[in-house]
Amino acid sequence: MSDIRFKQFYFFIFFTALLPYFPYVIAFLPSTLLGFNWTGWAWIIMLVVTVNNLFKTENITFPIWDWLPWAIFLVVYLIVDFSFLGLQLTLQYLLPLFIGFIASGFTYSEVKLLWLFRNLMLLCVSIVLMFVYGYLFRNGYSPNGSSTPMLLSVAASILVGNYFMTKTKKSILYFALFFSVPFLDVTRMGIAVFLAIFIFHFANRKINMKILYGLIGLICVIIVFNSNSFQEKTFGENRGGLKDLSLNYYENSNIQNNGRNAWKMALEPGIIAKPMLGNGPRADNKELKAITGLATGEAHNDYMSIQFNYGYLGLALLLIGFGATFIRFLYMLKQINEPWLYLLCTSTMTLFISFLMFMYTDNILKYTIFFPDLFFALIGIVFSIYKNGWEKEEESGN
Repeated sequence: MSDIRFKQFYFFIFFTALLPYFPYVIAFLPSTLLGFNWTGWAWIIMLVVTVNNLFKTENITFPIWDWLPWAIFLVVYLIVDFSFLGLQLTLQYLLPLFIGFIASGFTYSEVKLLWLFRNLMLLCVSIVLMFVYGYLFRNGYSPNGSSTPMLLSVAASILVGNYFMTKTKKSILYFALFFSVPFLDVTRMGIAVFLAIFIFHFANRKINMKILYGLIGLICVIIVFNSNSFQEKTFGENRGGLKDLSLNYYENSNIQNNGRNAWKMALEPGIIAKPMLGNGPRADNKELKAITGLATGEAHNDYMSIQFNYGYLGLALLLIGFGATFIRFLYMLKQINEPWLYLLCTSTMTLFISFLMFMYTDNILKYTIFFPDLFFALIGIVFSIYKNGWEKEEESGN
């Protein structure tokens, strides 16, 4: 029975990641249903599945204490300053944690991990094929353009880790295939994340090899930077040089930031007015709606959104969760000798970098189905194997 629940749970993780793409390939589907778009329905379905499984999960090995202060802060703040949008945001932030709890309660075997990886690859290849179809036959239109590289980066990290461990050429070819999506779509943070995964992956532990792949990564940066599509999106009609780039693109007049500077200017007064506790769950939506005149408002920067909504205290608690869990991974890495667990551990550690990078330019915390669900599931898997060991062959039915 546990094997059935295992496959059902992970099936819904993969299914809900794919669901927002359905209207792209099924022409008669409406863009919204009962007031929610397909991305909204996807995370709601995953929430229902997760809550149902949460009450059936035992022996949780996920590092709950690392994330409990953040979770308690979210719930208490919602009670104090309740709103429907605040409830939605709180559930979106908590959902990946619950997924991590459940994932850490399962036991794992090599057969199960192969099943998971094959389904992840099937998901990612299907999305790449949709992207290629749109790029070639629909005037470059690609579904979920900003969030697709987030999803593909999860598989990319595992592929790069496998390449460093086994030198399997197929892994690096798949990585190149997935990298083509942010490259061709000129998703700048997606490009940066893929290059960071390749250069800084924790499975590559030799200094000389880090230097070598760092140089290869630098060559890729130069090629991408000088491509016409990147130049046009980043600098407009004026061609730019590497000296024109900076980490703080809000204050860099040379870079086109898709209007993000206006969102920063809109939220800064609220951050300054209530720096410690913020303005309340989803207060940024109300503020940005008033500025843009749109039905919803997004800062496209999770650090800024959390500062505005939850203050520096909320942001600190979130970063403490990331930091404490990453330190546990560092400790585990020193003790791991098994190839499978080493691959999962180093690949998940690398995705910490991806997560924090994506937070700077988008709403990855709310895009639960595209990255956080998979990321926290990986954390749960690693802790389960590390603390409980491998599932015995007779238990897995193999």
